[in-house]
Amino acid sequence: MTLHGLYARVHAPSSLAGQAQRLANHAARSVPEIARRLDLPAGRTMDVYLADSDATFRELQPGRVPAWADATAWPQRTLIFLRDSHTRGGVARPIEQVLDHEITHVLLGEAFGARPVPSWLQEGLAQWVAGEYGPETTRQIASGLLGRGLLSLKDLGHGFPDDPLRARLAYAQSADLIGWLVAEHGLESVHTLTHALSRGAPFTAAFREATGEYPEDLDARWRSRLDNSLIWLEPLTGDGVWWGIAVLGLMAATFTVRRRNHLTRERWRKEERLEALLLRLHRIQAWRRQNLEGQKAPPPKDVWEDASQTRH
Repeated sequence: MTLHGLYARVHAPSSLAGQAQRLANHAARSVPEIARRLDLPAGRTMDVYLADSDATFRELQPGRVPAWADATAWPQRTLIFLRDSHTRGGVARPIEQVLDHEITHVLLGEAFGARPVPSWLQEGLAQWVAGEYGPETTRQIASGLLGRGLLSLKDLGHGFPDDPLRARLAYAQSADLIGWLVAEHGLESVHTLTHALSRGAPFTAAFREATGEYPEDLDARWRSRLDNSLIWLEPLTGDGVWWGIAVLGLMAATFTVRRRNHLTRERWRKEERLEALLLRLHRIQAWRRQNLEGQKAPPPKDVWEDASQTRH
């Protein structure tokens, strides 16, 4: 079945009619809204394919896609491929949010034409538009602060790393960069930056036009704000880490209690010995007074015990 709309045609098996209708309704609102936010034309009508299985999702593609792909966009052909909610296996992101991400890719691709869209701009804007900046993004940036360090703006400009961990950090930093640019220089700076790069402007010139800053200065301010934040603590807030900390804390507390109990018992023994010694001294003094007064009293037993101990 195919649902026709002004901005998108949604293709899906009849078993997914409900989801297809939701996506068609969402696209009718979302495409012009995303185009407005990006200051880009809505472009040609998109074809959105909703697959009811992973096999169908891959068969529909005009080319090979990564095994982990949740959805794909082919901007030059204005094609979007989605897996239905059941096939996605309980993925947290709503399918409408995934569609917004892919719509952003298509609109950017059409705006750049034959020129490649820089990866950091492509993925950063797609995540920002779809509202995907969240705890996972923070965790990825925090892992960079605790690991090999954050990627610079220049690094991002050269494309994403091949290393999977560094690539995930690049995705997270790209989303953070877009959000930071909007907060620091306003949404218009992102519009200017996008238009400049789509015209083929050099990296430095595009940033100067959009922000009035050299990329090196902007990069220093952006990353220093991350370096000086406390998000590096994020990896330490996982349940496993806190459980380990709790165990260590319990062990430390147990040792402290035992140590304190040992010292208390030792203090008690010393006090008991001192009390016994004072009692013996009191008895000896009493016996001496009796002898001085002419009373023939036998010495206290404690005296003989002390004497017997001193001879050994």
